[in-house]
Amino acid sequence: MQGKKVQKKLRKLPHVFSKVLELPFRSDADVAVEEGPDFFRFVVEIEIDGNDIVAGDVRAYAVEIHPGVIKIVIRKDDHHQLIGGGVDLLLDKLEVNTWRFRLPSTAQPEYAAATFVDRELVVTVPKGGNRLVRVK
Repeated sequence: MQGKKVQKKLRKLPHVFSKVLELPFRSDADVAVEEGPDFFRFVVEIEIDGNDIVAGDVRAYAVEIHPGVIKIVIRKDDHHQLIGGGVDLLLDKLEVNTWRFRLPSTAQPEYAAATFVDRELVVTVPKGGNRLVRVK
């Protein structure tokens, strides 16, 4: 094997980093994380300035950013605008200082729900392997 260079390829690990929750806040935001038997819940307090968010107008979207890689993003329900102090989360742009949480393989990002209650953004991501879990 003298004279030959062996190129090692990185193996794909689809189970690692394949599901991510991305909140439209800085990475140092104070986010409460709760894990129940059937869900993950993320709660963050939001500053309100007059005409900002009103209850019920936020939504969680599961976006496939690469085959097998799903990112949950939170947007205002009207015109798909982002919330969270102007952090721009365009899909073709990498934001380094954004709050992220790697979800396990049992998470079901396509059923994630977001709501705004009492100045808090609450995002719930169900988990459950092969069974469907409804989030209210």
